[in-house]
Amino acid sequence: QIAETQKEIQAKEAELKEVTKKFEETAQAMETEESGRGGQKRSSATILYQVEKTEPRAPSEEIVAFFEALFLQKITKIDVPTLGDTEKETAILDLQNARLFGKPKKPTKLYIRNEIFEFFNIIKSRIETDNRKTFVCGSSGIGKSTAAPIILKMLRNWKPLGSLFQHEGYFYWIPKDFPESKMLSFATCVAARLWIDDNVQDRFYNFMDPFSEFKICSGFLKAYEILWVSPKRAGKMGQPSFQVRDVTDWGKEALHIYMRHWDPRAILDCNERCYGFDPKIVEEKVRIWGPVPRQVFSQELRLKDILSNTPAAKIREFFLGTRGEGTPDGITSGKLVHLIPSEDRRVSHYRVASSHIRRELLRANEKVIKRLARDLVSNAARGAIASQNAADWLESLVALKFTKSSFTLEARQLTKGSEKATSKLTVEIKEMKHKLFNLANFDDVDFNSNTYYEPSWRTLETIDSLFMIGKILYLVQITFSPDHPLKTAGMRRVWRAAKKKVPALEGYCVIFAIPDLSAKKGQDLVAKFKYQPYKQTTGNPVDYSKAPFKFEKGQYLHVLPDSILDCSDGEQV
Repeated sequence: QIAETQKEIQAKEAELKEVTKKFEETAQAMETEESGRGGQKRSSATILYQVEKTEPRAPSEEIVAFFEALFLQKITKIDVPTLGDTEKETAILDLQNARLFGKPKKPTKLYIRNEIFEFFNIIKSRIETDNRKTFVCGSSGIGKSTAAPIILKMLRNWKPLGSLFQHEGYFYWIPKDFPESKMLSFATCVAARLWIDDNVQDRFYNFMDPFSEFKICSGFLKAYEILWVSPKRAGKMGQPSFQVRDVTDWGKEALHIYMRHWDPRAILDCNERCYGFDPKIVEEKVRIWGPVPRQVFSQELRLKDILSNTPAAKIREFFLGTRGEGTPDGITSGKLVHLIPSEDRRVSHYRVASSHIRRELLRANEKVIKRLARDLVSNAARGAIASQNAADWLESLVALKFTKSSFTLEARQLTKGSEKATSKLTVEIKEMKHKLFNLANFDDVDFNSNTYYEPSWRTLETIDSLFMIGKILYLVQITFSPDHPLKTAGMRRVWRAAKKKVPALEGYCVIFAIPDLSAKKGQDLVAKFKYQPYKQTTGNPVDYSKAPFKFEKGQYLHVLPDSILDCSDGEQV
């Protein structure tokens, strides 16, 4: 092991010599390089400036004020803005009039959601076991650049070390005893590396937040390195072993994890505590773009323009699996599509950013999107591709079925254990109105009859859509899986809201919609589908004698016919 370490050190020294040699050659070339049309040599003043760029300099007062406030101010825990069963850790960091990265339009208060606390614990545990490389990926605009300095603060509070912080092409050295010792700034990756190799002997944190085509400074043997990138920079996604071709190649020793999206309720709470924009405007932006801070708080975007600049053929190409270089910016920059991690954050898949965008994609490119949806859903039903890759499109096809056609919905009753079904559900559906709702407590749902309601985001527990007929509320869960426990938090909220709007409400039915011929590993999932249990995230048992569960009128399985997949583009789905 000692021999391997020595070899690694020697390799790094050789690499450093090569970098230094190239730098010297470049500096020498500058002395003889002709500039401009006049063909004159660069002046000695210009050469001197180029050489001086390699020396550390003082960062701007604004950036120093930000990091000073970041490290000196305390994190204040706040009440969690959640309506679910799970307690989550949430906090505010007040920078006392300093602004994030010293930028005038950035907030003076930082919202620390539960995800950041969880990431800190993951990185801390890796450092405790001397695992020195962690790779964090997440959708563009999700808040990676804001999370990085907050987690650096948490790490320095736990284990004080000097820090190299790379952001937007700048390289900042933050001493262990900052602000007693001054910060330094470097203009280039080479300058930062040369200075650190000459002056830093102890372990340090190396936080990398790449920008544009600027190179990053990585590969230090004595650094705990954390790299934050978007899918656009990372290249191929969806598997834990992908390589970041244009950033670095850390191999298997690095942990690759994905950052989860915001809960829309946390976005609204963040606005109230940190930004102060008109709540109605923020709600509307969340409805359109999904819970992405950059789209909600920073950018002024027009969905119509983005859709017109995103060819339908490219959308189809993207979702059928040929992602990567050349993909339209509107998709890879988190405007139309979000990267959604698995529960353990080790793998990911793409989902359309919101129900609103999915509907607008369909309106703008109806034939292409319908064909795409059918291809993906058919393949997912047969088990040829992961069901997550087709979930959005199955929901689209079901919404079309309810809102563009009239039909008789038939569903078989699901029973517990060995019980036998005693009834079959038959409901006459007449072409319904289509409405999206925004609020997790369903206060913006009027529960009118003959209206198909969909949530405008995907994080709503249990329910994909709902509709009212008579005095019965029908809750629809659209799925490829035979195992789909019902989360109690979502059931309680929708029942309370519906009962408030429709006092004569008698009960509710849960309808699971699954494509025909759904199979996995040779098993017929339609035949295997059983009554689904209710589940509390706390793990506590559910009291079925209380509302809303005592008002359940049954669970049913509606099998989506093949015709929903293979009808022609001129037909209604």
